[in-house]
Amino acid sequence: MALFERRDHLPLPPKGAKTYNTVCQYCNVGCGYKVYVWPVGEEGGPEKDQNAFGADFTNPQPPLVGLNYTETMHSVVQGRDGREYHVAIVPAQDSPINRGDYSIRGGTNALTTFSPTRGTQDRLRYPLLRLGDQFQAVTWQEALTLMGRVIKGIRDRDGNDDNLTVKCYDHGGSGQGFEDNYGAGKLFFDALSVRHIAIHNRPAYNSEVWGSRERGVHELNYDVSDARLADTVVLWGANPYETATVFYVEHILPNLKGATLGEKKAAFANGEPAEPGYLIVIDPRKTSSLTAAEVYAKDRVLHLAPRLGTDYILANAMARVVWERGYYDPDYLKARTDMTLFEDYKKKSLKLGTPYDAFMDEAETITGVPRAQIEQAAEWMAKPKGGGQKRRTLTIYEKGIIWNMKNYDQVAAVVQLAVLTHNIGRPGTGCGRQGGHQEGYVRPPAPTPGSIFNGGPPVNVDKLLTSGKGKFYWVIATDPYLSTPNSQFFRKRIHERTQKLTEALGRAGEPGTVQAWADKILQALYEDPDALFMVVQDIYMTDTARDAHLILPAAAWGEANDTSINCNSRLLRLYEKFTDPPGEAKPDWEIFKWVGMRLAELYRADGRREEAAKFEFGRDWKTDEDVFLAGSQEFKDNAVSEADEATLEAENYKGVTYGFLKEVGQQGIRTPVRKDPATGKLVGTLRRYTHRFGSSDGKFKWYGTDDWEGYPPEVDKYLKGEASERYPFWVTTGRAQTIWQTAYHDRNLPEKTLALPLPYVEVNPEDARRLGLAGGDLVEVYNEEGNGTFMVYVTDAVQPGMLFLVMYHWRGTSNSLTSGYTDPKTTIPWYKGTRAALRKVAGALPSLHQTASTLQQNRFE
Repeated sequence: MALFERRDHLPLPPKGAKTYNTVCQYCNVGCGYKVYVWPVGEEGGPEKDQNAFGADFTNPQPPLVGLNYTETMHSVVQGRDGREYHVAIVPAQDSPINRGDYSIRGGTNALTTFSPTRGTQDRLRYPLLRLGDQFQAVTWQEALTLMGRVIKGIRDRDGNDDNLTVKCYDHGGSGQGFEDNYGAGKLFFDALSVRHIAIHNRPAYNSEVWGSRERGVHELNYDVSDARLADTVVLWGANPYETATVFYVEHILPNLKGATLGEKKAAFANGEPAEPGYLIVIDPRKTSSLTAAEVYAKDRVLHLAPRLGTDYILANAMARVVWERGYYDPDYLKARTDMTLFEDYKKKSLKLGTPYDAFMDEAETITGVPRAQIEQAAEWMAKPKGGGQKRRTLTIYEKGIIWNMKNYDQVAAVVQLAVLTHNIGRPGTGCGRQGGHQEGYVRPPAPTPGSIFNGGPPVNVDKLLTSGKGKFYWVIATDPYLSTPNSQFFRKRIHERTQKLTEALGRAGEPGTVQAWADKILQALYEDPDALFMVVQDIYMTDTARDAHLILPAAAWGEANDTSINCNSRLLRLYEKFTDPPGEAKPDWEIFKWVGMRLAELYRADGRREEAAKFEFGRDWKTDEDVFLAGSQEFKDNAVSEADEATLEAENYKGVTYGFLKEVGQQGIRTPVRKDPATGKLVGTLRRYTHRFGSSDGKFKWYGTDDWEGYPPEVDKYLKGEASERYPFWVTTGRAQTIWQTAYHDRNLPEKTLALPLPYVEVNPEDARRLGLAGGDLVEVYNEEGNGTFMVYVTDAVQPGMLFLVMYHWRGTSNSLTSGYTDPKTTIPWYKGTRAALRKVAGALPSLHQTASTLQQNRFE
């Protein structure tokens, strides 16, 4: 018997099938997809003119370049008309990003659609109110009234919004694009003034890249074509084969293989050398991106493995090599950068007052990277090519840098190295994020501060809540019980606080009306300062939602029109709605609108018309596009010349409509969008900062990073005395290609859960032999923060003395062990560095071992 249904026949969409353009809901790459919907009972034929694909299925499709249509790309859904419909979601051949290719994530988009007969039947469909230890379905009217009365009651008693706390996405991806983000911003920042708001994957409302933005460089500045044109690609704390798969295999790997030489010769000036690309991987592990590249170009692949937390020291050391060897253009630096601030950079980051040999010896000691490797990496990044032509280097960084110790300095050091070598703004260059998910940020100004250099850092909302402050906690489209740092302690405290309110509400019987519910909630919150009212808004019953008092069902990807940009090109496209949300689930923007409208009614009933008017922001929002267009008014006037694109917000789409996006389809338009002053037409921006940087005067702002100061107390405690022996392993964390984020969809797809049934830990073969471990063994990994049970992968991907834990798995999250440390300049956590011990768990789980691979993961021979 098959572990899940397998089929020997897939229905083909008939010629009359409805066709939609969309973009994958998962990672940062933004692969384009076509969606075909047609009634069950109808089917197209194998001839080219008999199916909506326009493909000939009378013969096998050609390998690699044919149309991809697999059983995971098909599902059956039930429409609100009661009929069943086939849905086929296949990679778009006309997408400039994936060119008909797909990853294991996008290849299962169809399986995530709601169905009463598959795992997605667990979708939330109606608002749920906690009654004792159970949830009862209630109407939207009741849910909204309760929300409104509790929010208003807290505001009226306090005279401010400081007891309202929120955990919400700040960008697009997974169905939350510009539309939902604008709805959130209007409610939380314009109507309310919520200062205690945290972003989905961190404990504050902050940027992970202030270290770059405050230099004048937005983190999304390069184009997908630059990965094909670069002489050298640097992956710094980024593992695209695992987490941006199609970007890696379609654009980075072909460059290494020499398949883009024709494009390089066409793009470069006459006489500039063009050769197959080089790859530098900077990561404490041997990542899959490294080992895959070594198969094709081992002599053009370099791996630097710095000690955890030391990357900014490594970046400064590479910059010092560049300076000493003259791999920079002084005229460019004088013309495009702030040379008054450059002195501070030379003093603190390059340490020109320290002799070169002494500086490099210190850098080698701190980072653990041999001097010869540091110097070789600097050469590959910046040494001029034949004829004195500048080398073209694209530096892509991600969670290994932004979730690193001293976040601000890490990011600043990397981007400054790129600017020192003039590797931003030219074809084949750039320095920016790989990205986690696609993005779509447009909001009114937030009432929260910036970095420590701009009024901050912002409040750590996790610590605010665990310390007993805050009375209302609204969690939106995220699962902090899995994803927040030091999550085991966080789960315990939030459970304690919500349980106190639950118990208080159950005393003397449950209230019988919404008004009575609200009154009793408010009474309990102010009688017991530690009690907490929690609302969760999501598409599934998450780990966090199980402790909530009110649950709001949201629409998912494909159930509303949505717009976002991808990270490698800032490519704005329309993700068209092709199915209805289940039950009474609503798009997030609509939920925010109706919460606001209910608050407006309550304030108007009190005679407070001016206050009521603030909450009527969504009165005229009838469609997704209404919100999209309203959001565009937050952006600056974009009628500027190409030379002034840097003055615009990175995601400025002013003037774009759904009609325009439908017309351009998968080709989209790259933000920031400009309205050409000469023609009045909308024009996209291929790559940024060719002419000026994004600072007020257009010049790059240098920054002198801190000296090495060792590890923060939260980690340093494991390095001293007996603790260093008790917790002998360094621990870092990361993603697995198979599952996405907290696996909110994936845990409901047997095709995914069977591939990764348990969270895993990578253990070096030397450590495994010493501890008597084999692949497939179960171990408990633990420290003073928490613990978890993981399945062992024995692999040399990790060095001896280091463990790698997969993040966010529903059967055990690595964040149970991460500390509560955050960078004092940004409040960004260090998810990727702590210490721990492990012990073998007696027994085994044979049913899992029968289906799960325990082989070393990162081998490509």
